[in-house]
Amino acid sequence: MKNVKLFAVILLTAVTIWAIVQTELPPMLKFFASIAILALSGEIISRIAKLHSDWGLMLLRTQKGIDIAKQLAKHEKFWNLFADFGLALAYGILSYFVIKRSVKQRITIIISALITITVLLIFVYPTILPFLSYTLGMPIGGGKAATADAGDNTLAYMVLAIVYLGGFASFITASLLIYAFTVISAVASTLVFGTTAIDETAPGLTLILPGINIPLFEGLAALIIILVVHEGAHAVLSVIGKIPILSSGIAFFGIIPIGAFVEPDEKRLSTKSREVQKRVVVAGSAANLMFSIVFFVLLLAFLGVTGPFKQDGWYVLDGMDNGTIIYAINGIHVEDLPENYTAPTSTLNLTTNYGEVQRTMNATGGFGIAYLPMDYAPFTIYNNPALSFIFKTLVLVFSLNFIIGVVNLLPLPFFDGMRLLELSVNNKKYTDFVMYLILAAFLSNLLPWFFK
Repeated sequence: MKNVKLFAVILLTAVTIWAIVQTELPPMLKFFASIAILALSGEIISRIAKLHSDWGLMLLRTQKGIDIAKQLAKHEKFWNLFADFGLALAYGILSYFVIKRSVKQRITIIISALITITVLLIFVYPTILPFLSYTLGMPIGGGKAATADAGDNTLAYMVLAIVYLGGFASFITASLLIYAFTVISAVASTLVFGTTAIDETAPGLTLILPGINIPLFEGLAALIIILVVHEGAHAVLSVIGKIPILSSGIAFFGIIPIGAFVEPDEKRLSTKSREVQKRVVVAGSAANLMFSIVFFVLLLAFLGVTGPFKQDGWYVLDGMDNGTIIYAINGIHVEDLPENYTAPTSTLNLTTNYGEVQRTMNATGGFGIAYLPMDYAPFTIYNNPALSFIFKTLVLVFSLNFIIGVVNLLPLPFFDGMRLLELSVNNKKYTDFVMYLILAAFLSNLLPWFFK
């Protein structure tokens, strides 16, 4: 009887949230309505299953995760090397002074990390914004259509130098500080001179909310994978460091699993050497960054295998409604159009995913539309729901693994980056100054939201 009740609550909650997401309500209203439904369902489920709940948040504890961590921890040398490699990803060349190994081993680890950083920066990082923007419709800009100017190469070299020297911790810290200066300048210009600078400045930070700005089920699947990878790495290094794991399991908000958790004994952890503590702390971000590469490769393989099932056409970037795809012009598929298929002032019948649309050519033979062919991977669309689900999940897993792995290195309260900084720099005044500076920059990046 208990299982029947649980199933009924889960099904009713899922249907209700799906119905809310499909409405034309403002996004924030949909968000808060969904939160209320989830909180209510969490309280009901906790009473049926006899779990402790705080406003719908429940922890389902299990021994299984600890057992898996113990099995993986048998390969102690590999995981210790992996954690030190993670320190090199976090701090770049400067990790030479953080890693406690022989000179030869440190240099080898750093060189390997620099190669990995190069792969991430050249292949993975540049594709994240186009995939999130075009594939998932997140309003964050970026993409292949952007034009480069002469300053872009200089900026790229500067970014590469920062990451090589100080790792991804320096990269995300510098990015946050620079954009905070941009936002503060825009706010000052608006308040002092009455310009519209802040209206034209995008927020530097965006919450990732399944069902609101990313697909609901694909988003949940991706976040579960990412958090299992992150927390699992912490657990394995905790076992190797002989730090008891008090509990592990899955956290739920209502019916939605919001992540995996591992609870090491913090008191025992604090008694361990700095070397052991740093390995435990950095393991999560290191695992996220490496799995970002793994899932990026899986995404490319999936795109290659499923090529025959993808839609063909032109993805419209500007000049028509968002998400418009042009399949044919005057009844001829866009891929089969002759070289001179238009004439000035002629009328064209466009076959789109929104139906038939007529456009009149201007005197120069253009029709006011910017587009790109859909052979560009971020524009991929599948008619098959299963293929679409897998594609979007892979996009989210590789993208968010990178983002979470890097952002978690920020020296902010409750972030692994803060703990790493305190373990690496034995100067509390300095670490506190850095924390407050980055916290101010972090909050500054949110300011544009208050001017919308």
